[in-house]
Amino acid sequence: MELHAALALLFLCFTAYSLVSRRLEASVLSGPMLFTALGYGFFEADSNLTAALGNSIVEFLATATLAIILFRDAANIRISGVMAERATALLSARLLFIGIPLTILAGTLAGMALFPTLGLFGALVLAIVLTPTDAALAQPVFGNDGLPEVEREALDVESGLNDGLCLPLLLIALALAADTGSGQGMAGHATFFVKQVVFGPLVGLAVGYLGAVASEFALLRRLSNPAGRTPIMVTLAGLAYLAAELTGGNGFLAAFSAGLAFGWRLPAHTVAGMSNFAMTEGSILTNLTFLLFGAALLPQAFETPLLPGLIYAALSLTVIRMVPVLLAMLGTKTTLRARLFVGWFGPRGLASVLYLILVVDQSGFDAASAITDIAVFAILLSVVLHGASAPFAKRVFFPKTD
Repeated sequence: MELHAALALLFLCFTAYSLVSRRLEASVLSGPMLFTALGYGFFEADSNLTAALGNSIVEFLATATLAIILFRDAANIRISGVMAERATALLSARLLFIGIPLTILAGTLAGMALFPTLGLFGALVLAIVLTPTDAALAQPVFGNDGLPEVEREALDVESGLNDGLCLPLLLIALALAADTGSGQGMAGHATFFVKQVVFGPLVGLAVGYLGAVASEFALLRRLSNPAGRTPIMVTLAGLAYLAAELTGGNGFLAAFSAGLAFGWRLPAHTVAGMSNFAMTEGSILTNLTFLLFGAALLPQAFETPLLPGLIYAALSLTVIRMVPVLLAMLGTKTTLRARLFVGWFGPRGLASVLYLILVVDQSGFDAASAITDIAVFAILLSVVLHGASAPFAKRVFFPKTD
C-alpha cells in the first residue's frame, strides 16, 4: 500500500468516525477499538508503512493525549461539589491509597505465579504498568448521567491521579529491576517519589490558577475572542506537564492538578465553553495513539504464545483489579453492584501504553520484551471488553434505576 493511499484511508476513517460517533458511543464499537484494528490492518497490508514508527512517536502522542485529557476532566470536576459530597472524596481516597497498593500486590503475585522467569522485580514492573486506569476509555461511563454520581466522580478522580502516582513507582521498580539505581538506595528512591508527588501537584495548581486568572482577565476586558480562547486548556496542560518535569515533579499529577485549579477558579459555564477544543484534540490524539498501538506494538505480541498472556490479561481486568477495589470499598455505604461497577470500569489504555514505552527503552532490563507482550494483550482485551460494555453499564449494574 502506498503512503498516500494509507493517509487517504486514515482521513476517510476519521471522517466516517466523526459522522457516526454518536451511534458508535451507543454501540459495542468504540473509537480506540476501531483505530487499533486499523493500525494492525496497516501493518498487515504493508509492514513498511509502520516500520518508521519509533517508540518516541508513540510516547509523545500518549503523553500529550494523557496530559490534555487529565486537565480537561479535572477542570470539569466541581471541587465544591466533590468536597461537599464526603462520600465521593472518601471513595476516591480509598481507591487511590488502598486500591492501588493492593492491585500492584495482586498483579505482582499473579505475574510471579504465571511467569516465574520474570522474577520479583519483573512481575512488579508488569503489575505497575497495568495498574493505572484510562480516562479516555472510560469517557462513556463518566459522561453517563444515568449512573450514580458518587461512583462516577470517584472513578474520574482515580483515573486522573493514579497515572501520576504509579509513574514514579514504575521508574523506581525499573531502576531496581535493571540494577540502575546508581547507588541511591531506598532513601534516594523515597526522595524521588516524594518530589514527584509533591512538586507535580504544586506546580500544576500554580499553572492552573494563574492560567484561570489570566483567562478571566482577558474575558472581562475583551482582549480575546471565543476562537482564540479555545486552545487554552491544551496549552495549559502542556505547560503544567513540562513545568513539573523541569522541577522534578510528576507531569501527569501536574496536568490534573492544573485542571482542578482552573475549574475551581472559573465559573462552570466558562469552563464548559473552553472544553470543546480540548475534547476534540483529546479524541483525535487518543485514536491516533491507539492506531499506533495497533500498528507498532500489537504485531510483536501476536508473535508470542497467546494463552499465557491472555490468562494474565483476563486476571488483570477482573480478579487483580476487582478484588482490591472490593476490599478498598469495605465499610462504605455502596451496594455490591456499585462496587462491581467501580471494579470493572478500570480500563487499561494510554498510561499503560506510555509505561510500556518506558519499559522497552530501559537498558539492562532483560524482561522488557516479555512484559511488553503480556501487557499488550491486557490493553487489547481492555479496549475490546470495556469499549463494548460501556454502553450497557447502567443496564447491567443498575437495572432498577431505569
